[in-house]
Amino acid sequence: MGRRNKIIITILIICLTILVISFNIPLDKEIIPVRFTLGERTGFDLSPNELSFGKIEVNQSATRNIMVENKFKTPIKIYIKSSGEISKNIIVSENNFILNIQESKNITFSIYTKGLTEFREYNGEIEIISKKA
Repeated sequence: MGRRNKIIITILIICLTILVISFNIPLDKEIIPVRFTLGERTGFDLSPNELSFGKIEVNQSATRNIMVENKFKTPIKIYIKSSGEISKNIIVSENNFILNIQESKNITFSIYTKGLTEFREYNGEIEIISKKA
């Protein structure tokens, strides 16, 4: 293989690498604290700065909604990840979906306390990641 061919292949590899990296870089990432308390009585907590489910009884559930919007000038793909103690007990109504320009979608988050027995606060986070579609 000649020197010229090696240079062309190297340039192609660099261009492909840049293209792959640009599609994997998030346009936006929002981290939302999540918490609930396992207790004997149900109680509400409507804090606007976090996804708080309040107090939930054993073997019960609670639901909260978040509106996700596309404020970019291109369609985006939304990825939702959970972490921490809540990750085994939370269900997201929809994940890995595309939002067109100026489109919004209401996403439902549900916490189920099945399997939990210790009366205390449980914490974690939700990451909402926006990437080019």
